[in-house]
Amino acid sequence: MIFENTKELEEIIKNNDIKKALKLIKNPHKTKLPITKKRSALMVSGHNIKHLNKIDEIEADTIILNLEDGVPKEKKEIAKIIIGIFLSHYKNPNKELVIRINPLETSGKEEIKFFEKFNINAFRIPKVNSIEDIDDVFFLTDKDLHISIETKEVFINLQNFTHPKIKAFYLGIYDLLNELNISHSIINEQNPFIHNLLSHFSLYSNYNNITPIGFVYQQYKDIEGFKNWCLIQKNTGIKGVGCITPAQVEIANKIFDEDLEFAKTIVERFEKEGPFTIDGLYVDEPIYKNYLLLLH
Repeated sequence: MIFENTKELEEIIKNNDIKKALKLIKNPHKTKLPITKKRSALMVSGHNIKHLNKIDEIEADTIILNLEDGVPKEKKEIAKIIIGIFLSHYKNPNKELVIRINPLETSGKEEIKFFEKFNINAFRIPKVNSIEDIDDVFFLTDKDLHISIETKEVFINLQNFTHPKIKAFYLGIYDLLNELNISHSIINEQNPFIHNLLSHFSLYSNYNNITPIGFVYQQYKDIEGFKNWCLIQKNTGIKGVGCITPAQVEIANKIFDEDLEFAKTIVERFEKEGPFTIDGLYVDEPIYKNYLLLLH
């Protein structure tokens, strides 16, 4: 836990006491943040004190500190400051920290300016239609950018959506389907359309050397369903998934890590002796390079 006692913070949220909240922000720590594999990206809303207080304990590769969907309009400003409090008290972070801002045409740009001084890895930008929509952002921050892929314009033109600062794409499947006037019922393990959609997302993300993060599975009590979707997305080349509970984090980490021990064996042996055969697999240079990629 970051704070032993959160009663004061809970009162601040309840009363929307912005003045008092601002006084609790310390000078941010500037320790080096890790760059993770992004197997699991856990969403934590900025107005949820209980969940924020556990971000140092959760095993997610990435923590998405959320100011957008899921945060009531009347709580967005105080949630921004509360996140600032937690970040300024969070010593020695051991995971990737990302701020999910609101759309740029609303409060997003001001949120970037507010968090620029904090020790975070990246900003996640929602509701983008083209690379031109975020031209201004490149001048507002030196942080990495993560982009929510949730509009039809960006999805169809994903191969052209690239910039050195963009490090990850998140598939916002529900918003995307809404834009395409397609029912969410197509999110079915047997439906070839959803498999094609995932393949398109993975192909062009990887083509641009941008990490693709799969969609959040909203049926959070359906553990088997979540496992299946993790496997499906992994098998299309997606590197991790969005999560909404610690239980999902644990499953995602395990599934997206399953090949790593075998990969280590392949890489270590190839680097020591060159081409070899293992379990009926002939390991030459291309096979070695593929397993090497899994370790980075």
